[in-house]
Amino acid sequence: MTSLIISRYNEETSWLKNYKNFSIIIYNKGNDIPEQNDFIINNIPNIGREAHTWLYHIIKNYNNLDEYNIFLQGRIDDLGCMAYKDLNQYKKELKKNEFSVSRFGLLGPFHWGYNIGIENDPKYQLIWEKGEITRSKIGFRKFAKKYFPEIPIFVSTSYGGCFGVSRNLLLKYELDFYKSLLNEVSQSCHPIEAHYLERLWCYMFTKNKFLAKTLTDITMTKIERFFQKFSI
Repeated sequence: MTSLIISRYNEETSWLKNYKNFSIIIYNKGNDIPEQNDFIINNIPNIGREAHTWLYHIIKNYNNLDEYNIFLQGRIDDLGCMAYKDLNQYKKELKKNEFSVSRFGLLGPFHWGYNIGIENDPKYQLIWEKGEITRSKIGFRKFAKKYFPEIPIFVSTSYGGCFGVSRNLLLKYELDFYKSLLNEVSQSCHPIEAHYLERLWCYMFTKNKFLAKTLTDITMTKIERFFQKFSI
């Protein structure tokens, strides 16, 4: 069985009806969802962004996880190359590799900033300045090494918090590991640690196994962005 685990705030979710071949579990952190007979809906507090949702699901179902688990935001059509538009592609890759993302990225020496540059991101700059994003006491690099002491400088990553992972890879970590991470992101609605984890899921489950493909993917991304910049 393959599960779609959806972290929803107030996004419209009818697009999921196209995937009746999956078990669909929605963790709702916003307004009530109109009744959807084919979906399992769990209302949970609006804390910790999607990182909290993924960890909550893993802990709650640790002894009963499906063979394949696809973690997605409530809306993915605005994520560009960060999410597959056809969710069956995740399942296809999971059967082959046990981990799936639509496009790999790369963390390098300039990506380990204390606040990961979020203070300069137009999408988050205002709420950063207003203090709505909580600050870390140790910063991104020390946070990563706290949980992965062997983590190198160059790390395959993915963005958007969207990925698929097998039960086998999820169970490589003890339950207490996930509980510790959940505690990191349960202190506020928008903890910076949730952004840290967005960049670490890939390494957590693959340990740079796909580094060669990562180099191909970032080249592809740069080419796409170049042509988008000059397209009419």
